[in-house]
Amino acid sequence: MKMLLHICCAPCAVPIVERFLPEQGMELAGLYFNPNIHPKEEFDKRKGAVLTMAEDYGVPVSVNELNMLDYWRDSLPADKSKRCIYCYSVRLEEAARYASEYGYDVFTTSLLISPYQDHELIASMGEKAALRHGVRFHYEDFRPLYRKGKELARGKQWYIQKYCGCFFSYTESDHPKKPIYFTENEL
Repeated sequence: MKMLLHICCAPCAVPIVERFLPEQGMELAGLYFNPNIHPKEEFDKRKGAVLTMAEDYGVPVSVNELNMLDYWRDSLPADKSKRCIYCYSVRLEEAARYASEYGYDVFTTSLLISPYQDHELIASMGEKAALRHGVRFHYEDFRPLYRKGKELARGKQWYIQKYCGCFFSYTESDHPKKPIYFTENEL
């Protein structure tokens, strides 16, 4: 069976990669597609960690460089519940399209490892995208693996982000180690 893993970041993806690699008959590949990540420097840090993880684990990963900052800033409301819906949908839709186009049987997403994401909404959107593209969506509650992912990333010295990704979440994050990319006046 061929499975595509939509990857949001290396710390979230690595325990899922470990979970599926040993399964007999599973051919796993990844898709790094996160048009919400702002700024480009942050996108590149996350992408670099994903590509390092892919090399370390021998998992092929494709990268889609699409950046939709202007759309996020100009068209999405600051209301987290509304913007996250769009963020999930655009990434799951692309993962389903990619899985279908490249002959994968099933796809899933590393978003399902985070205790901060809306699992019911992701599952529903994943199922709908799968139906539109003629593939299957694999829902699994990967949240028990969340801490393991952070520990593995720290141990391997991969980049670990300090905010969800979009410029709204950057301003909302109060993480003490959040990188300084710009001031709020520059938004």
